[in-house]
Amino acid sequence: MDNFIEKLKLRSPLIHNITNMVTINDVANIELACGARPIMAMAPQEMDEVTGICDGLNLNIGTPSEERFEAMRIAARMAAKRNIPIVLDLVGVGVSRFRMDFVMSLLDEVHVDVIKGNLSEIKAVMEHSRCDGGVEVTDTAAESDAKALACRAALRYGCICVITGETDYVAQLCDEAGGYDYNERGAMNTDMMGINVMNVVVPDADGCSHNYRVGSITGGHPMMKRVTGTGCMLSGLICSFVAAACDDKYGAVTAALSCMKRAGELAAASMTECDMRTNSCHFVKLGNASYRDRLIDAVYHICDGDYALM
Repeated sequence: MDNFIEKLKLRSPLIHNITNMVTINDVANIELACGARPIMAMAPQEMDEVTGICDGLNLNIGTPSEERFEAMRIAARMAAKRNIPIVLDLVGVGVSRFRMDFVMSLLDEVHVDVIKGNLSEIKAVMEHSRCDGGVEVTDTAAESDAKALACRAALRYGCICVITGETDYVAQLCDEAGGYDYNERGAMNTDMMGINVMNVVVPDADGCSHNYRVGSITGGHPMMKRVTGTGCMLSGLICSFVAAACDDKYGAVTAALSCMKRAGELAAASMTECDMRTNSCHFVKLGNASYRDRLIDAVYHICDGDYALM
């Protein structure tokens, strides 16, 4: 983890975010907290120029419109042309045909480095199905099934797939020769970052087997569900880490996920300590608004070296 934080500090990547209007301020602030530099341009007329000078592109379909989708298309084409990493957050992809059609057309046109969504969103984009729960997860799956779904998505779209939840799952196709020593890297991640990584073989629909690098990241806190936009903030964090470490995108993604989980724990602990110190009828007890601020503070201090991940 320290290696990825050092790269963030050294490179301070410029991240172009076309993100959810509900959470745009929080996305910018969490990127600043980790050491990146956010830019939140959205006008289609300037997409080529803005994306062309950036180190990463973070796309979020949470508040769609024709103009915003057109801006995303232009930005993604430029990012693909310049080999700039792209993170695509599938917020509510199964809510409407409008969102689904855009995502399908974008994935057909450009290579996306990371797709991220909850279990229902990844399932929707794989099956072209609806998400009746809006942007909330409504599906459940055993760990083995969630990992298999992430692997199938990674294969289909040639990317790293992230499924978020109480446990986050990450999968990357690793059929190519000359990759990592997966056993060694898996042991390192488990010991140092609380990430379980394994090399697995999963058959595709045609019965052909493929090798995958699959990780599971635990931690976090239930309060993360009480703040709108923690997923959007996570996408900004992932894009920042990946943009600073393009030589190990899988490692960068798992580092970002681990950072967010640990920040969730630290934020909750900070609120508990504060409540104990100010146990008086003259103070309103801390709630989800305070938790959001402490979550960003925790990312800042983790990336500043004040807190360890374990």
